[in-house]
Amino acid sequence: MMKFIFTFLFAVNVWAGDLHVPGLPTRCYAMGGTCISLVRGTNALFFNPAALARVEGFDLILAQAEVGVSKDAKEFGSQFQGSSFSASDINTLYGKYLAADVSARGGFVIPNFGFGVYSNNYTAMKFNDPTYPTFNMNFISDYGYAIGGAIPFDANTSFGVTLRHVKRWGGQKDIDVSAIIGSSSSSVASSNFEDHGTGHGVDLALIHTITNSPLKPTFSLVWNDVGVTTFNMTSGTQAPPPQKDNLIFGTSIQQDLGIMGLTHALEYKFIGTGESITKKIHLGTEASLGLLDLRAGLNQGYLTYGVGLDLWFFQVDASIYSTELGTYSGQARNDNYNVSLTFELDFDQSFKLKDSQGKKRRLNQRR
Repeated sequence: MMKFIFTFLFAVNVWAGDLHVPGLPTRCYAMGGTCISLVRGTNALFFNPAALARVEGFDLILAQAEVGVSKDAKEFGSQFQGSSFSASDINTLYGKYLAADVSARGGFVIPNFGFGVYSNNYTAMKFNDPTYPTFNMNFISDYGYAIGGAIPFDANTSFGVTLRHVKRWGGQKDIDVSAIIGSSSSSVASSNFEDHGTGHGVDLALIHTITNSPLKPTFSLVWNDVGVTTFNMTSGTQAPPPQKDNLIFGTSIQQDLGIMGLTHALEYKFIGTGESITKKIHLGTEASLGLLDLRAGLNQGYLTYGVGLDLWFFQVDASIYSTELGTYSGQARNDNYNVSLTFELDFDQSFKLKDSQGKKRRLNQRR
């Protein structure tokens, strides 16, 4: 197994650039960006298919909607909600980094198998110096179907695969500021981005828990978009940009303190890229107090915070976190806010909808 992990770690192309992870759950943002050793149930299909082997009973996410914005985008939100951009609106945005991340997903999983649908939509705009009146816009909108499965090697180790069919719209462009003055915010993307395409992605994962240790540490390895996910043009002038692969190693431990359960996690993302290691290290912790979850972490050198309210079939999560826009941690901080709503039905093995008595078991599954 260690030989397999070693080969898995280094059989990845080297990439450098933006370290944005599409559609990461709000809970994970709050825990410093840690995710792969934490997800269970339907979210395992999208973020760690090896964890499908740990599903007990049946889990159905009817809908999970998530919205995130950068601090600059929040402060200048009125400019985007107006009927059109004016020259004065544009002047207030120079030097700002405006980003928005909207995602939604749903799916159904049983032990070792699951399927679902998802949509990830990400926009980031950087307004340059007014001497050169342009702004750089990165716009990506994905809609996809996913099917995944896990093969358990034993009670503590499993291997998982998720296959995805994706429709992508967008790209990256430098847009002249004069082209958007007098235009509505909703028309900027549609008028400047015409490229659409379809592609197929593959995610591989491995998970193992050491059960003969007091803390029972879990180790996970996930390779998203193996070999890079490319797209065939369906309309426009060229194919949308590919989705670069992302190799992630993560570990977590959990502690049961009676009235409170603790989870601690560490994650190393984008293994093999040329980025600074300070941008790839993530730490997180969660305290589960019945219906309330308190979270904190360290994401690319910056503190993160969050809270979650779990009412069995309805969950609300919120997080505040920062990312690094420069080449190393501490150079160019970008503050962000994220909130999500989840409608989830969790069944036991007899297909009976669990009531409040099943809450503790479901919390243990999530950890």
